[in-house]
Amino acid sequence: MIVALSQVNWLAVVLASVAHFVLGGVWFMGLFGKQYAAALGIADRPPEKPSAIFLVGPFVCSAATIVTSAVLMRALGITTFADALGLGLVVGVGYLVAMTVNIAINPLFPRPLHYAAINAPMFVLGSLMSCAILVGLG
Repeated sequence: MIVALSQVNWLAVVLASVAHFVLGGVWFMGLFGKQYAAALGIADRPPEKPSAIFLVGPFVCSAATIVTSAVLMRALGITTFADALGLGLVVGVGYLVAMTVNIAINPLFPRPLHYAAINAPMFVLGSLMSCAILVGLG
């Protein structure tokens, strides 16, 4: 794994992280903003300007996931878009969706399945997109 880590294209990781961040912004602030607020039980509150942690935190967490995918791609010798999308689907469904549902099943989430239904597709799409960027940029 150390060899795979040393072979990661860090520019591709940064670009994939930025693309994933933009996808999240479009997803949660544009396409599904009202549904996301309803899933969190805060739809009746006036919109607030997000603090820095709500912007930096998701970027850093997504970047960590993308670095992990990049290392796995190198370790597994993935060089084609088909194999990269296969890895993106495995990571997206196997790790990200499972964790999203696990986090949502919490007494503090008023609508856990609604929350998971809004979040999970974004994480799968983000994983597919990130793996495509990683393999595309080598």
